Amino acid sequence: MKRGSSLLLIILILLVFAAVMNPTREEFIDWGVNEIQNQAENDFTRVLGGAVAGPMLEMQTEAHDYVFFSTFSLQKADREITYLGVFNTFITFD
Repeated sequence: MKRGSSLLLIILILLVFAAVMNPTREEFIDWGVNEIQNQAENDFTRVLGGAVAGPMLEMQTEAHDYVFFSTFSLQKADREITYLGVFNTFITFD
């Protein structure tokens, strides 16, 4: 019985942390802009990419909050890319 209640306690603690660390749409957009800037080859493209990426991500991002995690859909060219946001981390699903 003690082992089962310990496992339940660990699961509850993980769920609380997941809910607290569930990323918002704004955090996803900030992360996306940062990723684009990190991939830039020089300072000019880094500044230009950051200035353009923010508004573009604002328009193209659809977010769904599920309390413990969020999904973010982004329309790119001819396909849609889905990201999973959990524990302030983003995972890509193509």
